[in-house]
Amino acid sequence: MKMTRQYGETCMVCEENKNQGLHILHQFICQECEQKILTAKTNDDYYKHYLSQLRKLKLVNASS
Repeated sequence: MKMTRQYGETCMVCEENKNQGLHILHQFICQECEQKILTAKTNDDYYKHYLSQLRKLKLVNASS
């Protein structure tokens, strides 16, 4: 995993267009979502949302 500086990519978690983030299995995660994921607690409101969005990584990789 390396940090990349891209312009106009859509984050797979928040689905917003962001400029900075990282790529995992050819999917883009913005810097803000990365930080939220790293600090998320299981009782956080968006924890289930993060899990749901990150499960897409498995599906994308399996279809490649």
